[in-house]
Amino acid sequence: MNDKKNMTIKWITLAGKAEAKNGVITYTPTISKDTQGNEIAQYATVASNIEFENGTISFKVKLLDKTSRCQIVFNSGNKQVHVGINTNQFLFGIIKFNGQQFENLDVTGSSDNFNIDEEIEVIIKVFGSGVSLYIDEVLVASAYTIIEMAPIELFFTGYEGNNIVVSNFKVEPVKPRAFIVMQFTNEYNELYEEVIKPVCESHGLDCNRADEFYTSTPILADIITSIKECTIIIADITENNPNVFYELGYAHAVSKPTILLSERKRDKLPFDISSYRTIFYDNTIAGKTKVEKNLKKFLENML
Repeated sequence: MNDKKNMTIKWITLAGKAEAKNGVITYTPTISKDTQGNEIAQYATVASNIEFENGTISFKVKLLDKTSRCQIVFNSGNKQVHVGINTNQFLFGIIKFNGQQFENLDVTGSSDNFNIDEEIEVIIKVFGSGVSLYIDEVLVASAYTIIEMAPIELFFTGYEGNNIVVSNFKVEPVKPRAFIVMQFTNEYNELYEEVIKPVCESHGLDCNRADEFYTSTPILADIITSIKECTIIIADITENNPNVFYELGYAHAVSKPTILLSERKRDKLPFDISSYRTIFYDNTIAGKTKVEKNLKKFLENML
């Protein structure tokens, strides 16, 4: 993964009227008319050279109109997720395009309560499938959705004469994480240490499992947090272990990408998970080599 902390952020305007100069992005609203003569505010999209998937984005913004929009755009095309100010008629929020329109993931506030002409700080934190929006250090929205590695974009709309100014834009990326769900016995410890962990780390993933937590918080709380904040789950379901299936079920509930592993001695998978990606392996030296090869292929296709 590139060291984005040391990269100079560069911007280019893809649509509308916006200018980036000396680290300050200024959007100048313009008005056009449709075929019926109705006035339409022209939006602007400004793209950066920074690809982002996990970490923190922060910036300061000043708006001159209560209905102006300033949002970060994640993903692309039909997978777009917008996070920021004035989303779907709410002051702050996280919204996702479903192929036809934007749906609300978490929205709050009314523009009537927005203090314009004051610079505010926007912080967006993305850890795994958890997305959080802070305004002046106050958490205003949070949701679970998949953020894919893609260049960061800014989206603006507003009315003529009411410029939007963005400054102090910072990106602090963190390495994506893999959370491993399995039994803690010698057999599975070897699979974890000799195959799963090295393969994950070779693909730029931090890798951990529940027995590596050294905190004072309850173990279940650490597990739930790890599932929420990881990028991918790898679960060995060879044995009918209740803890493994509980964690796997929670991962599926929050739409976490999942790879399943199972030794061939298991006759068949439970019906509810039979359609999920599964790597079957033999508990031999050759079998471990094969699961390593297949796991690499799965991660290459999913990351």
